[in-house]
Amino acid sequence: MLNHHERRLLVRGEVEALLQLPPNDVQQLIDTRQLLAIKIAGQERFDSKDLYQLVETYKITAARRVH
Repeated sequence: MLNHHERRLLVRGEVEALLQLPPNDVQQLIDTRQLLAIKIAGQERFDSKDLYQLVETYKITAARRVH
């Protein structure tokens, strides 16, 4: 499991597993620019810190709906 202070570059399959989302949902996050895919030597990668920020953003949004 990733530590939220640790920065790693992840492949798409790891992103899908960590977020427990199907490939189409991860693609939608990329298409809507909620998640940034970067290319390094032609290979798609994701910054683990971006995933944690995405989750925090969704948590904040969810908390606002409760109040």
